[in-house]
Amino acid sequence: MNRHLRLLLSIFSLILGLLVLTTQTTHAQAKDHYRIIDTQHVNTYKTLNSYNNNGVLHVKNQYKHHNVYVWNKKHTKVLYNLKDFPNSWLSALTKQTYLHNGKKSQYYAAFIVTLKGNSSRYGRIWQGYLAKGYNRNYRKLNYLSTVGFTSDQDYLNYIKKSPSQVLARAVLKLFPKTKLSIRLSNFGQFTADPDANSHDPFKQYFTDRINLQKVANYLGPSIHKWTNQQRITKIKQMLTSEGYSASKRDAMGDYVIGIYAPDPNRAWEDFVWSINLAKPL
Repeated sequence: MNRHLRLLLSIFSLILGLLVLTTQTTHAQAKDHYRIIDTQHVNTYKTLNSYNNNGVLHVKNQYKHHNVYVWNKKHTKVLYNLKDFPNSWLSALTKQTYLHNGKKSQYYAAFIVTLKGNSSRYGRIWQGYLAKGYNRNYRKLNYLSTVGFTSDQDYLNYIKKSPSQVLARAVLKLFPKTKLSIRLSNFGQFTADPDANSHDPFKQYFTDRINLQKVANYLGPSIHKWTNQQRITKIKQMLTSEGYSASKRDAMGDYVIGIYAPDPNRAWEDFVWSINLAKPL
């Protein structure tokens, strides 16, 4: 074999090796890509009974000081870090399953909702970082919808701590032996008088419902621009005029109470201030 032939064979072998290496590298890179293989819609305000909503999420306590990244759809770029949005919560639309290197992982596609209610930031967050419900720092959160609370106690903690719930706290104290119900509160949030509808959701879970809408109106704004203390005084007076004296309220331990005090700037006709009492079935 002459010298020129050996040189040509060496060059050919080198080119072939480079082609094989390039093919393997390209294949490996393709295999490393994140790929969505399944998408499921989460429960977002489907029914009046959709409290404990699967679409309301927050960063688990053990991760709140860690880097929790929000990715783009292809999982190639970090869009945000939830550590930069303390006390925020997430409003998810879908739950997506990614395939990467033969392994499956699940992410929520969600909006970041900030303290000021801004929800313009959107991306994917690994589910392992997240838990159901609102951020639990309720001293920083105001006028939350009932759909994101996970239990009666969770909602009670919010009412006890949120600066926006001064009047709701006062109402609960007026019924010292009546427990708070997140389900009853959730029903009242969407409509002032469900009895006017052909389908009454209250009757599925409660009996002997008492709709104290005249009292609840004092939870909202008025032309008088009363202070909170003046409103509390009016609430007490209205309860007495409606037949609920202090002694009667104290004897209502077999009832539960539902209460909702929305943002005065965002409430509308079918999204109202409400107080309901009822006996659970």
